Amino acid sequence: MGGIVLAWLAGEAIVFYRWYRLGAPPTPGTVARSSGIFLGLAVIGAYPPARTFATVAAAGVDIAILLQVIGKVPTGITGWPPPAMDFPKTEIFPPGAQTETTPANGSA
Repeated sequence: MGGIVLAWLAGEAIVFYRWYRLGAPPTPGTVARSSGIFLGLAVIGAYPPARTFATVAAAGVDIAILLQVIGKVPTGITGWPPPAMDFPKTEIFPPGAQTETTPANGSA
């Protein structure tokens, strides 16, 4: 199991590095998808005869992720930084006269 955990950490580091090169934080779906692959391999690795296969497969996933990142500039729409919230005052407060006084007993 230790080999799969190390492969998972290496894979997440590669994913974070790719998003760092894009200039944005990784999206939750990206992190969940890559963690899900390693979680599935950890479940397979819980069966002792399949542990070697699961560890080698996890290392193979790391190599596949690394080959997609190295050697090319990452592309993609990140949506980062988020757009500024330029709402006019009328969208937050309804138009019309606003009074500063309220009845003392709370009834209108």
